[in-house]
Amino acid sequence: MDRIIVAFSGEEARRRILRLLAQEGWEGVPCAGGAEVLRAVRRMGGGVVICGFYLRDMTADALAEDLRGLAVVLVIAKAAYLELCGGENLYKLAAPVSRPEFASTLRLLLDRAPAPRPASRRNEEDQALIRRAKELLMDVNRMSEEEAHRFLRRMAMDNSLKMREAAQRIIENYRT
Repeated sequence: MDRIIVAFSGEEARRRILRLLAQEGWEGVPCAGGAEVLRAVRRMGGGVVICGFYLRDMTADALAEDLRGLAVVLVIAKAAYLELCGGENLYKLAAPVSRPEFASTLRLLLDRAPAPRPASRRNEEDQALIRRAKELLMDVNRMSEEEAHRFLRRMAMDNSLKMREAAQRIIENYRT
């Protein structure tokens, strides 16, 4: 399996890229938003993400940052949008793109994609703790689940904590 994810906010763009992949003998997993892509990449253990500049819940460079070390991101967009994004695991193709250019770029990126990693498994106690912290964030701050997860992940990264430790801090702060 080639571990390709196709993420465009517009359904027609997703269909076009999926058709193009099928014509070249590849299969892709369709996604509409960044949170959906993050789950799919983790489930697959890495891969290549083909996306537009804007997704439903984040931009391509924010997605690339979240996927650093896990996947490479190919952004297909107008040249003006491509100038706005960058990152070590982010590659760009100006739209409209020719079929041969798309295929050769994708072959190159499939070779550069990080080796598949087994999905990390947190123990049930840690999962429950993280779920409780996200529920608190959602209830108190009226966040969506994706926003709560991003907040929790960002807090963990900014403070050099594990997700479990960040969740514990959030729960403790809301108790007092």
